Amino acid sequence: MINLSEHATSLVHLRQGQPITNSLIIADEFGRRHDNVLQSLDSLIADGTLNHLEFKAVKYRDIKGEARRAIELSERGALIAMPFIGGKKSRLGQVRLVDAFLAMRSVLNAGSSSWQAQRKQLAASYRIMSDALHETRADDGKSTQSHHYANEARLLNWVMFGKFEAVDRDHLSLADLSTLEALEARNAIWIARGRSYNERKAALPGFLQSLRNSTAEQIQ
Repeated sequence: MINLSEHATSLVHLRQGQPITNSLIIADEFGRRHDNVLQSLDSLIADGTLNHLEFKAVKYRDIKGEARRAIELSERGALIAMPFIGGKKSRLGQVRLVDAFLAMRSVLNAGSSSWQAQRKQLAASYRIMSDALHETRADDGKSTQSHHYANEARLLNWVMFGKFEAVDRDHLSLADLSTLEALEARNAIWIARGRSYNERKAALPGFLQSLRNSTAEQIQ
């Protein structure tokens, strides 16, 4: 269900990481009735001009609280559809929406660079944690096998996501990468100080909570 107040101030927004707009925004920007915009979009969908990857049927509540239909459009879908919409403000609407998509793309590209940098930092912190595990076990006269490293990774995944299983780090958000890096760094310190696996398992959730509390305070 679309939140109208949320979208009134944003021509383009993200849905699952992808920039989108919707028929309500287009109707407002182009100076057309929403039902007329839907009719134009329905025609483009029917004749295949818009394919199923470029739009999504959604619902919103009108001022009376009644559920109404709307259509979300991907960037490509919006760029294809806009010339067919018409309306007294169509030229200005197209310019504003194109500019909004370009601005969102710039933000995403900048975020991608930050993500790549954080991903490299996470890989580095994992190596440090693995080295700490290897050296500590070697000092105790123990060898370190691949499953020992995997157990540490699964431990941190459990702390972060509640599951003792592998996680594809390439699909994590920037915030999760940063948090996981902090957990790996703290785990490496505790390994080097001789804390047992069970001791670290008991302490790491509290450390994660302290990280989240600190982040929340900074936001406030």
